[in-house]
Amino acid sequence: MKGTNILGLIFPNVNDICIPELTAERAIASVPFGGKYRLIDFTISNMVNAGIANVGIVAEKKFASLMDHLGSGKAWDLSKRRGGLTILSPYSHGAENFNTTMECLYNVKGFIEDAGEEYVLLTTGNTVFNCDYGQMISQHLETGADITVMYVHGKIPKGFYSPLVIKTDTDNKITDIVMSPKIENSGEVACDYICSTAFMKKSLLLDTLDDCISRNNLDFRRNWILESYRKCNVYGYEFTGYISSATSLDTYFKANMSLMDPNVRADLFNEDRPIFTKVRDDMPSKYGLGSSVKNSLIAQGCVIEGEVVNSIISKGVYIGKGAKIENCIIMQDTKIGSNARLNYVICDKDVVIKNDRALMGYETYPIYIGKANTV
Repeated sequence: MKGTNILGLIFPNVNDICIPELTAERAIASVPFGGKYRLIDFTISNMVNAGIANVGIVAEKKFASLMDHLGSGKAWDLSKRRGGLTILSPYSHGAENFNTTMECLYNVKGFIEDAGEEYVLLTTGNTVFNCDYGQMISQHLETGADITVMYVHGKIPKGFYSPLVIKTDTDNKITDIVMSPKIENSGEVACDYICSTAFMKKSLLLDTLDDCISRNNLDFRRNWILESYRKCNVYGYEFTGYISSATSLDTYFKANMSLMDPNVRADLFNEDRPIFTKVRDDMPSKYGLGSSVKNSLIAQGCVIEGEVVNSIISKGVYIGKGAKIENCIIMQDTKIGSNARLNYVICDKDVVIKNDRALMGYETYPIYIGKANTV
């Protein structure tokens, strides 16, 4: 099947509640990652690499940062007269606001109906992975499934919101789904859990949506996914590559730090399925006399006068003389003064760390400094 017959729908605000520190002013999908990317870059790139040329971003709230990053979609070759990238801003049919993913989806029903594609791929924007959706689509057609959902075998990440644990038969047909089970949710037992991606015919999505809204069944996971497998042929597609879901500040920090592993970078960023992002033209980074950088990722436009160890430094960051940055994530345009000491710290954009300051967190509890704060 060609990707041109598939409509992509991305929900950038689902899971905002998981990382309130980073999503106070932005959707979780627009959270910076890896020094030069945003989380949504992986989701959109996966769709584009599969040939999907019509992508709708179903934004609910806090989407200014997301719109600034996505623009017209040119970075992903989605700036087109027909189809391309469409940001579907929130609205309602009456005085009431919508509060659930189901209601949000219903309010963009017109966009879905007008799309000429036969199939639809739904996903969230907080997962870091490089997926060949073509394999998932091929399995869907071969099995004759009504719905195919992506799942992962492993321990459920910390903070994963209402995880859906599944059981499958030898053909990957789902035979049981349980929401938020106590044992598996403890993170101590490996299991198969759904990873927020579903593929189906557009007509089935619209029919199910109408039925749920008419019955006031507005919980997407409980009323849509849990009920669908009882009524339809629902199959699972196991993703076996590197994957990390930003479901807490801890998992977000570890996902960034995992980029230090060459095997992880090779899995995420390969020539066959590149990850695209908005380009910021900037000067090459400068390294002063006496500066030192070890096992770190440094974006362009930085000035490094101090020492950086095992850290991710975003674009336009300044690190003063005598400063030591270790096990940190420093976001765009942050300024760190001379002789400062940071260890296990996440600095959001435009933060100012004064001279001689010392901040230390821990691997499982990094310190977070909010956007544009001065410390």
